[in-house]
Amino acid sequence: MLDFSRLKTPPCDGDVLIEPSAKHLVGLAESNHAVLDTYDFAVLDRNVGDLRRGLRRTLCAACDGPIILTGHQPDFIHAGVWAKHVVASRLASAFGGKAVNFVVDSDAPSNTVLEVPTATESGHIVKSVRYARMAHGVPHECIARLDSAESRSFENAVRELLGSHYRPSRMPDYFDAMSAAADARDWVDQMVAARRSVERAFGVEMIEHRVSRVWFGPFLGDLLVNAPRFRECYNRALADYRSLNRVRNPNRPIPDLAVEGRRCELPVWVYRPGGARRRLFVAVEGDRLSLYADAELFGEASVTRVRTWDGASAVLEDMDGYVFRPRALSLTAWARVFVGDLFIHGIGGAKYDRITDGLIRRYYGVEPPAMACVSATLLMDLPHDGADESMLRAAEQRVRDVRYNPQRHVARTQQTESLIARRHRAVELSGELGTRARRDRVRRGDTFREIRAINDDLNAADPSVAAVARRHACDVAHRLVENHIARRRDYFFAMLDGSRLARLHDRLASAVDNAV
Repeated sequence: MLDFSRLKTPPCDGDVLIEPSAKHLVGLAESNHAVLDTYDFAVLDRNVGDLRRGLRRTLCAACDGPIILTGHQPDFIHAGVWAKHVVASRLASAFGGKAVNFVVDSDAPSNTVLEVPTATESGHIVKSVRYARMAHGVPHECIARLDSAESRSFENAVRELLGSHYRPSRMPDYFDAMSAAADARDWVDQMVAARRSVERAFGVEMIEHRVSRVWFGPFLGDLLVNAPRFRECYNRALADYRSLNRVRNPNRPIPDLAVEGRRCELPVWVYRPGGARRRLFVAVEGDRLSLYADAELFGEASVTRVRTWDGASAVLEDMDGYVFRPRALSLTAWARVFVGDLFIHGIGGAKYDRITDGLIRRYYGVEPPAMACVSATLLMDLPHDGADESMLRAAEQRVRDVRYNPQRHVARTQQTESLIARRHRAVELSGELGTRARRDRVRRGDTFREIRAINDDLNAADPSVAAVARRHACDVAHRLVENHIARRRDYFFAMLDGSRLARLHDRLASAVDNAV
C-alpha cells in the first residue's frame, strides 16, 4: 500500500520517487488482479467481470499479462510525468503485460503555450510560444491540427529561444515526428505522435488511448440511472477525505456534487464539440430521465430503457450533439475498476485518488485495487548558484538598516561624527519623552522628524553606502530569479539534454529490472 507520507516532490536534480518501492510493484499488480477477479456486481444489465474482459480486449488486444495504467493531459509533460511512462512500460514489459496511457483530451488547457527558457544579455528569462488560440473552457480535443506553416513557425520560435540547448535536446526529433504525423486529425494526435517518437528512442512503449474515444459505456449509463446514490457516495467519500486530512475548506480538494432543485450533479462534463465544457446534471422522476448541461435541458429518456446498455447506448449517442466526458474521479474509478491491474499516479493524483478509493468502497461495496506513485525531478542545464531567500532577506535588511541606522555604516569623518553625536542626543531625548511625556505629541513628533532628518544628512554625507547596499540587494534578487528559472522542474521533458534524459531513464529502468 502507498505510504502517503513519502509522496513528496523529489528535491534534487536526478532524484526519483517510486512508491511503493519497485520491488513491491510487481506483487501489487498481481494482488490487484486477484482482488479485481473477486468483483461480482452488475453495471446496468452487465456483469463487472464481463465488462473488464471486453474493455481489456478492446483497449489492449490479446493481453494475458498485467495492464499497467497511467494518464495525463496532452500537455507538454515534464520529466516527473515522463517517469510514470518509463516505469509503466518497463514493468509491463518485464511480465508480458501492456502499459496503457490515457490521454485526457477532455480536460481544458489553462493556456496553449510552451514555456521556453532563453538567454538574454542580462540573464535568462522564460518566454511563452503559443501554438493555438482557444476560448476559455474548451477542451484539448477541440484544438485544430497545426498545418505545415504553423508547425514550422512553432518550431522556429522554439529553436531560436532554446539557442545552444536546442540541438542536444530531443526537440528536433519531436518536431520531425510532428511534421511526419500525416494521419493526425488534430493537435492532440500530433502531440501524441511527436511525444511517442521521443519516448521510443528510449525504448518506452505504451498503448495510447484518448479518453474522448474510449470513455463511454455501461459505467456512464449506470451513473445516470443511479445519480442520487452515486452523488451521495461521492460526497461522503469527499467528507471522509476532508476529515482524515483535516481539510476545512468545503471546496477542497474539489467541491461536492451539487443538488439544484430536482437536478443532481454527476462528475461528468458535457459539451458540443468546439464549445466550452459544462457540468452534467440529472433528474430522475418516475421513469423519466432528464439530462442538463448546467441548467439547460438537452435530453430526455426512459429510465427503463437506459437500464440496459443497448438501450442506453442508443439514447446517449443521440443527445442533440452533446458528448459526455469524465471528470477526474469518474475517469480513475472507471480505469481502476474496469480496465487495468495497477494505476500509476503522479504525486497530486495519488493523494486525491484516495477519494476514489472511498467512492469505490461506498458505491460498489468492494475493496479498491491499490495504486502506485512515480515521479522525478530533472532540470535543464542552466546556470545557477547558491543564492537563496535568506540571502535576499539579509540584503534587504541591510538596505533598510542603512536608511534608518546610517550611523552604523557611514565612514567616520568630522562631519559624520558631528551628525552621529546629534543623532545620539535626539534618540536619547526621544526615549525620555516616550517615558515621561507620552502625551506631548508635538515634542515627540519634532524629535522623530529630527532623527529622520539627521539620517538623511548622514546618508547624503556618504551616499555610496546606500548605493552599494541597494546594488547588492538587486544582484541577489536577480540571482534568485535566475536560480528559479534554472531550477524549474516543469519544462517539457523533450527540451532537456538527451543524455540527461537517458540517465534518468536508466535509473528508473534499473530500479524496476533489479526488482524483478
